[in-house]
Amino acid sequence: MEENNRIVEFVEEKFFKDGFYKTTMDEIASELRMSKKTIYKHFPTKDDLVRAIAKHFMHNTKAMILPMLNSNKNAIEKLEGLIEILTKASVKISPKMLDDMRRHFPKLWSEIDNFRTEMMFGNLTKVIDQGKKEGLFLDYPTPVIINMTVASLRAVVNPEFVLNNNFSLIEAASIAFKILIGGITTEKGNKVFNKTINKKRL
Repeated sequence: MEENNRIVEFVEEKFFKDGFYKTTMDEIASELRMSKKTIYKHFPTKDDLVRAIAKHFMHNTKAMILPMLNSNKNAIEKLEGLIEILTKASVKISPKMLDDMRRHFPKLWSEIDNFRTEMMFGNLTKVIDQGKKEGLFLDYPTPVIINMTVASLRAVVNPEFVLNNNFSLIEAASIAFKILIGGITTEKGNKVFNKTINKKRL
């Protein structure tokens, strides 16, 4: 199991940086100082390795999200933290990797995109409802808020947007978050949001 994890963690970093389509198993074996036979013992094909890395990535992302949701932070801090985690997780992946995934593994990309959406839908409901109870969010229907948030993030945190625009994923997600927050916060929520932003600048 230790050898399996070593392969996945090393190759995840390489694939996320350089893409996987042109990366050969010979390169991976050489850089890992491991025989191809050993790698194939754990992952019979490169496709199997790509799928293992995608599942590892989703597992780690979920492990970062849950502590944020279970913290004592207010809803605005949780919402910002949730979007930041998902954006930083996406930033780890280079545009080359995203384009490779979309072109050569459309089903796997769809699985990752669905995972991201499910994480947002399920967890955003809790955060939005918490914010309403705290008097930070206006009493708009939660499904409307969630669908707008998810649609906005999917529009900017995706391969096509990165490849065709001059914004980074973090910049785009940050701007989208500020616009969304501005539309759903109460007067009290707006003060909390501004205080949170100022605190991060210090």
